Formats: sequence, structure tokens, C-alpha cells
Amino acid sequence: MRIITCAAVAFFLTLACLGPAPALAKNDMAISAGQLVDRISQSRGKFVVINFWASWCRPCQQEIPELITLRRDIPESDLVLLGISVDQNPGDFFRFIKQMPFNYPVFVGGADVAGLFAVGSIPKMVVFNRDGEMIHTSEGYMSGDELRELLSLPGGGGGV
Repeated sequence: MRIITCAAVAFFLTLACLGPAPALAKNDMAISAGQLVDRISQSRGKFVVINFWASWCRPCQQEIPELITLRRDIPESDLVLLGISVDQNPGDFFRFIKQMPFNYPVFVGGADVAGLFAVGSIPKMVVFNRDGEMIHTSEGYMSGDELRELLSLPGGGGGV
């Protein structure tokens, strides 16, 4: 399954390099697999962390504040952080984002996004290195310290 996921990501990254990506409307809260892959490919030179979550998920509710802290501590020049909700009810999504002080972009992901990244349970963390290669994928709670160590960013396992 991992080979299929990596192949699909590589395919979409190749497509993204063939032409300019359409920009997301500023207030657009939905993201497609193609748009997400475009964001990843446009972030070369930076780590990219994608966090799949839902408003009703207790481990997600624990993890998100740690990601907010990470975003506050690590400059956007080093790290792109994206939250993708798998909420089925848009009302639940909007209520949650009004309560949580997100400081990074959050979107509702369509079925194509969940399928591309093989989201079987949440929270799910997907990490790409500065070269755009997927270096980590995991399901279940991941602490901010564990993520910092994986990225070798300040406050965790060393310097950038």
C-alpha cells in the first residue's frame, strides 16, 4: 500500500511540475488532492507537514495545540504546516475552527485527498522533506516533541 501511495504522490508531483497550479480562493476551505499536491511541490526547500484530523477526534484535539505551538516557533521559511479535516459535516468543521486558534491553513479534504494519502484513521501525520520526498507517515497521536525530533528542528532533536 505504501508503494501505491508513494507512486500516486510522485504522479501528482510530476503533473504539478508540468504547468502552473490554480490558486486557491482566499476563503476556499476545501482542497482537492491535486491542489494539495501542488502545495507540496511548490514548497521545495521547506519541510511540509500535513495533519489529517476531525473535530470530534480526541487525540486530534490534543495534537492540534501542539501544532499551533510548532507553527508559532518555526518560521514559514522552514516549515509548511497544513491541516486537513475529514469531517463529514461542514458545520462541525466551521464550529471547531472558530473555537481553535489555528495559525496555519486548514481545509476540508475531499475523498480524493483521503484516498491519495491512505487515511485509514486519524489523526494522521504525513511529512515531506525539503526535497519533496515523503519521509514519514503515521496514524495516531504524535507529540510536538516527536515531530520536532523527526524534523530535527529547534526545540527537538537538533538544528535545521
